[in-house]
Formats: sequence, C-alpha cells, structure tokens
Amino acid sequence: ENMDIHGGGVDLMFPHHDNEMAQSEAFHQCCQWVNYFLHAGHLHIKGLKMSKSLKNFITIRQALQEHTPRQLRFMFLLQPWDKPMNYSDQTVDDAKAKEKYFKNFFGAAKSVLRNDFVSERQGWTEADRALWETLNEIQLKVHKSLLDNFKTYDVIQHLVDLVKECNTYLTAESKPKNLLIQKVAIYVTKMLRIFGVVEGSDKIGFGSDGGEGGSKEEVIAPFVDAFVDFREKVRVAAKTKSSPGDLLKECDDVRDDTLANLGIRVEDGADSSVWKMDDPETIRKEVEEKRQKAAEAAAKKKKAKIEKLEKDLQKAEKDRLTPVEMFKSGSNADKWGSYDDDGKPLTTKAGEPLSKSQKKSVDKEAKNQEKNHQKLLKSAGDQGIDAYISSLQKDLENLKLEFQKDD
Repeated sequence: ENMDIHGGGVDLMFPHHDNEMAQSEAFHQCCQWVNYFLHAGHLHIKGLKMSKSLKNFITIRQALQEHTPRQLRFMFLLQPWDKPMNYSDQTVDDAKAKEKYFKNFFGAAKSVLRNDFVSERQGWTEADRALWETLNEIQLKVHKSLLDNFKTYDVIQHLVDLVKECNTYLTAESKPKNLLIQKVAIYVTKMLRIFGVVEGSDKIGFGSDGGEGGSKEEVIAPFVDAFVDFREKVRVAAKTKSSPGDLLKECDDVRDDTLANLGIRVEDGADSSVWKMDDPETIRKEVEEKRQKAAEAAAKKKKAKIEKLEKDLQKAEKDRLTPVEMFKSGSNADKWGSYDDDGKPLTTKAGEPLSKSQKKSVDKEAKNQEKNHQKLLKSAGDQGIDAYISSLQKDLENLKLEFQKDD
C-alpha cells in the first residue's frame, strides 16, 4: 500500500510514474503511494545517449572485458547519479587514476603499520594533531555530501583530499604515528566498502581479488622459493666475486620479475624500500612500460652518440689537412692559380691577383685550419692522425651494428 523509495530512469518521470501513482493510489485508496522518487540520469557513450539506433550500445559484459568491476563502479561514483552519466575514455581513465591513488595509499599505510611502534614514543606533534583534525573535518564533509542528494562524487573527492594530506604527513614525518595512520586508512576503506568498491573483510585496502585456500605451506611456498632462489644467486655472486653491478642486476630482476609475478610491488627509496600487494598483471604491465621507456632512452642516447661520432669523423677528415694542403686540394684546387712560400694563394685560377678582401679571407681560413689541425694532432697523440681517424671509423661501425641489432 505504500513504498518508501521508487527508482527509475529520468525518462520515466512523466507520464509513466505519474500514471503509476494515479493508478496505485486509486487502487490502494491512499494519498501518497511513494515517499521518494529517485530518477537516474541516462548513460551516455562518449557524449551521446546510449541507444541501439545510434549503434553505440555497450553491455556490462562488454565493458568488463576492458575494465574491472571496481573501475566501473568508481566511474559511476565520480558522476552525479541524477544527471547524464558519461562512459568515455576520459571518465574511465579518471576512475582508474582514483583507484590507483587509493591503492598506493593503502600500500603505504600497510608499510607503516608493519613497523613495531610499541617501543616508540607516542606523544603527538603538531603534524599529528593537524592530520587528526583533517580526518574529523573530512568525516563531517562526507556526511554532509551524502545527506545532500547522495553526492558520491564529492565524497570521493573528500577522501582523495584526506589521502593527499596523509601522504604529505607520511613524507614529512620520519616517525609517523601508527595508530593515526591506521585510523585514516580504516575510515577510507570503510567508506569505499559502503560504495561497493572494497571486497572482502580486510580492515584496510581493497581486499584480496580471490580467496586463496590451501595449507600454510601451499600459501607461503612461492614466496619462500623466491627467497631461496635469490639467496642462491647472491651466494654464487659472492663466491665468484661478481661486480656490484651484477648484484644490483639480480636485485632488479627479483623486484621486476619474481616478486612482480607474486603480486608484490617493491618501491625503492633513498634509504630503504617498501613493498605493497597489487595485481600481478598490473605490476608486470608497469615493469614492461618502464623497460620500454628505458630501451627508448638508451636507443635515443645511442643514436645521438652515432650522430656525434659522424660529425667528429667528418671534422677530423677536414682538419687532418695542413693549411698548405687545404688550399691545394678539393674545391680549392680549382679556385687558386699560384701560391706564396707559405702555401697561401697569390692569384686566382684566371691569374688575377687576390683582392684585399680575398687576402683577408685567406688569412682567416689559414689561421682557423692551422688551429683545428693542431687540435687534432693533440687528440690523436702518439698514434698519429691516420690511426686516430681509423679508430673513429671503427667505433662508428660498431655503434651502428649495435643499433641495428637492438632495433
């Protein structure tokens, strides 16, 4: 006879819901059949209303092939429920960014909570009190936003602001208060769980993507195997007196391959490293992108080195000539007719004496060539110019071969 909340699309407001009310109130002989109507906005695909006629129709199953349920939920939470909702690359990217932001925060918080804090002094500093006050302020703002037409997009932003303040606190404080961080992380998790983006019963974080069963040995076996394998490689490196670079490479490999496949993200800091749990596929993708960028940077650096070596070789070929040889070779041989005792041109090919400006130009060329020739002699050293140029040519050939091989 009475309904508290009735939901539906905004297009059903009139006449569908008006007719439904009139019929139901007449049938039940009541004055108010529904207390609250919630009319949701239409879903738009890249700015256009989703419609089969426009051929921009997408099912939930299709959307889940590209994005996770959590990412789609975040996308809807970041938009007003009673206004048109847009499903686009931009809105999905924003949802993914928010998910990653919270995930990184949960990882950082758990890293702090793994430390033994009982023996530490627990008196609060000004920074501790400031974060506590921020937490209380955010809680009030979240409550008001939910009372004000369920503004979930405002709530998410308030939580982001809280996380931002907490991250600033974690960066600035050498000894952050364990229980304070725990309080913030639990509250953020609680609100996200209410919105359906947190799974499981974990007090902090998004929860496990799947419930692993099995015995204790089965659960810890992959992690112990990873440690034992890494330990063996370190022992071999120590016995064979490997270089520090080889040991660092083993550390990078266990971080980017072994632990990544186990869903453990290791983040190196200036003085220490922290670990966080994450989806293995996500970590592997980030590692691959990092390696791709490193490879591109290395290729760019090698290409620049080749270009520089080509210029150096070209300049060396030019500077190998003395001023006398320069004026009598190449294009200069067809330009001048006679030369003085120092090898400088006296007349043109036509037998005409050099003008004042030509003499000035010749003197300048001779001076520059002599300067560059002496510089080349110094670079060549005892091996001589010919051997020096041959070594440049060989280095250039080897670099080009390496570049082709990498490409």
